[in-house]
Amino acid sequence: MRRESPCPLLSGTENELSLRVDRHRIKLTNLNKVLFPADDYTKRDLLNYYDSVAQLMLPHLKDRPLSLKRYPDGIAAEYFFQKDMPANQGSWLRKVKIWSEHNQGPTNYVLVEDRASLLYLTNLGCIDQNPWMSRVNSIDNPDFVLIDLDPYECSYDKIVEAALLVRKVLDSIGLVGYPKTTGGDGMHIYIPLEPIYTYEESRAFAELLARLVITEQPDLFTTPRGVAQRENGRVYFDYLQNGKSKTIAAPYSARAYPHAPVSTPLQWREVKKGLLPAQFTIRDVLERFARSGDLFEGVLKKPQTIEAALERLTSSLKHIS
Repeated sequence: MRRESPCPLLSGTENELSLRVDRHRIKLTNLNKVLFPADDYTKRDLLNYYDSVAQLMLPHLKDRPLSLKRYPDGIAAEYFFQKDMPANQGSWLRKVKIWSEHNQGPTNYVLVEDRASLLYLTNLGCIDQNPWMSRVNSIDNPDFVLIDLDPYECSYDKIVEAALLVRKVLDSIGLVGYPKTTGGDGMHIYIPLEPIYTYEESRAFAELLARLVITEQPDLFTTPRGVAQRENGRVYFDYLQNGKSKTIAAPYSARAYPHAPVSTPLQWREVKKGLLPAQFTIRDVLERFARSGDLFEGVLKKPQTIEAALERLTSSLKHIS
């Protein structure tokens, strides 16, 4: 599902240019700036990557507020966060005001609705795209539960083992999850939801799921929330990421690590010993995506309710205790 044109969007050597994308004219600057020093990948390379995957990625970004993490001078230099987008910055960009309890005022979040807005934000130095887990029309109701498996000084094979345990439990309670690499050294599993549950309910569900999964193989996991108390060589099941205004790297997002890895949707048959997230980079994944299409389509089109699954989950935990 790449763009039909066999040529990259930016094939020249200009350091700056203006072009029309969709209905908008955007100015792209510092195209020769190296963002990934170990690989000499430039801003041009990153823009070409996002242009190629836009058709796959945009449905997963649509209507979701974004928290921007900007790397104006690449991954080896200073970065900064931006949540509030001034009205005069990209005046044509879609923005939405959301009340912030932390700031006790509205925050003007930007949304990515089309190729032009995706490329505009990439040009600002947004290497990865980090959307909310809910959409603006149901902002208090996430449309997936996030299972976030993080390694604590352990191999990726242990992350795979933990993910397969999650799948086993999901099968037993009648739910479907969709795995992807984080683009870092962990794994995400999305459990699509009807957007009718609160963030508190989704987090409570993830916590109960974590308890049951950990009970299956306690020596695989480390449970303390404090990093200093965690045991080496184990997997941390982070259910606390399920929260309003918290963000997660989107499917197909590049990540700000050496070699430009990509958060890559997987088929469950690929989640096996020997899987390495480093094999998915902006230079390697385009052929894969052209073959596979959107492996996360079910996250968009197959929402689930959790009442029956919650009963099964609670029953299983009672039997264990």
